Formats: sequence, structure tokens, C-alpha cells
Amino acid sequence: MAQRIWLIRHGKSARPFGVVDHQRPLSARANTDAAAIRGWLADAPQLFVSSSAKRATETAALLAGERRIVLCPALYHASAGEFLAVVDDMLGQANDIAFIGHNPTTTQLVNDLAQRHVTDNVPTLGVAAFERGGAGQAWALAAYVAPKQLR
Repeated sequence: MAQRIWLIRHGKSARPFGVVDHQRPLSARANTDAAAIRGWLADAPQLFVSSSAKRATETAALLAGERRIVLCPALYHASAGEFLAVVDDMLGQANDIAFIGHNPTTTQLVNDLAQRHVTDNVPTLGVAAFERGGAGQAWALAAYVAPKQLR
């Protein structure tokens, strides 16, 4: 069965004084960017898996609408290998899943899964969509988009 994943970097975060990294909220710009990306995603994916950081969970809420969100604390400081382990685990629950994480891991994964250099830096709310025919097959980059392209 075909599988699709979306690797999404969280939205632009605010940097309020005295707020620890994990609790930083989204900035006002993230709402506009999320609306553009939500429109681009349309009715896909079925499931959103988000880092537990506040800016990531807020991004998931803006993108998912009524679709299910799963919080995954492991994505907050995940290496590329740890992130891929979460992807593999979650693909047992759905075949169309968005993963919301952080840089530099998101950028590394986009380039690694594409098996080529796609970008030096996935921007906030940047999305890379990948497809494969089924488990064990290689991922193929289907699309790469950033909010700036949709404005």
C-alpha cells in the first residue's frame, strides 16, 4: 500500500523574554503562513504527529483542523535516525502522516530522504512531501513548498 509523509518545520516562533525554548509560542506571522500551508495540504494528511514543543503543537493545531494530532516528545531533540524511527512506528497507524519537527533535523531528513540536496534550510512552516509504494521501499520527493512561495 502506498504511503505518504509530510515533513514540516514548525511555524515561526516568538521569543518572549524568560520563556524556555520548549515553551516558546508561535509568532503572529505563523498564523498567516499556516493558513497558506493548510490550503496547500487540502484534505491530506490523515494524521499529524508533532514534537511536544509549544510552537510545534500550536503549528499542528493550525494545520490539522479536525484531524487527529499525536504529541511525540521524542521529536523535540530527535536525531535524523530517531525521527525516522518515529516515522516507521507511526506508519502502522495511518498511511498519510504529517510530522512536525525542528531544524536542523528537518532539513537533514528532507535532503537524506530525497537522496539529493534539496535545501540548505527548511524555512519555518516549510513542507516536504514524500511518497513510496510501501514499507521497505525508498521515499521519493513529491513536493517541496515554503509559505513564501504561496503568498
